[in-house]
Amino acid sequence: MSNESSISIVSKVRVIPSTTTASSSSSSKSLLEEGCYHRLSHMSSVTKTKMIFGLFVPTNYTPSATTTTPALFWLSGLTCNDTNFPTKVGSTAFSAAEQQSIAIVLPDTSPRHDDSVPDVDSYDMGIGAGFYINATAEPYNQHYHMYDYITKELPAVLQTEFNIAGNNQKSISGHSMGGHGALTIALKEGPSVWKSVSAFSPICNPTNCPWGLKAFTAYLGSVQAGIKHDATCLLLANASNTTKFDTILIDQGTNDEFLTEQLKPEAFIKAAETSGQTIDFNMRQGFDHSYYFIGAFIASHINFHGKRLQ
Repeated sequence: MSNESSISIVSKVRVIPSTTTASSSSSSKSLLEEGCYHRLSHMSSVTKTKMIFGLFVPTNYTPSATTTTPALFWLSGLTCNDTNFPTKVGSTAFSAAEQQSIAIVLPDTSPRHDDSVPDVDSYDMGIGAGFYINATAEPYNQHYHMYDYITKELPAVLQTEFNIAGNNQKSISGHSMGGHGALTIALKEGPSVWKSVSAFSPICNPTNCPWGLKAFTAYLGSVQAGIKHDATCLLLANASNTTKFDTILIDQGTNDEFLTEQLKPEAFIKAAETSGQTIDFNMRQGFDHSYYFIGAFIASHINFHGKRLQ
């Protein structure tokens, strides 16, 4: 690990009681402190902007350990940033992660923090809506490279600077647009890179819904180009691939206002059956699209990933 980090602390909050004395805390060797939720900033060579991400580290974290600390990457949805998850479900999630001895990584949903980042007056495009792809169409192609940020740059930063998520000891989950990101990233890279994948209310078939049609046209130039970032299409394209996840965990609320028009889980379920990919799909009676829904079941998702990260 480098001695001079390019990362700086934005804020730090203790969320788990400390098990060490101040003199033996890893904070003397690292920016991180065990049992704390941190907000960290760094300059990204991928997005060409400052990026801020959240990071919870369990109390057994040791930066100089010979083994890495496993991590769950959480991808948030439209209009969100790195703070929505810790603010709304952090208490439950961090306690569950502490029990599983895993870190939680909370990236932003798009580049921002720079006046040159293009935006539009729409909740489902531009800042807060990066869709976890690498944009190829102007004006977004200069900064909107969230796929490479999530899959390459941020894992490398975590491993090099903090000894977290090294040796592919990482899993991925997310909500809505973030659920789309989690599913597509995991399906594209496979279980040798991501130990497990889950999602809440994911956009399952974005080439066939308004959110996806809008994003793929603007970011990639066409809906056709978005097929490579559509979880349903990826399952069907990889049907003959014998390397599959043992199961994919998905929770969906029955009262979700976006269920029929935007999310289309039935397409993903059918594709999973065709491809032979096992999924644990749960329709949760009465729940909507909100973080109340996530809070009700986030511990079960973290336990799901924790078992696969051991």
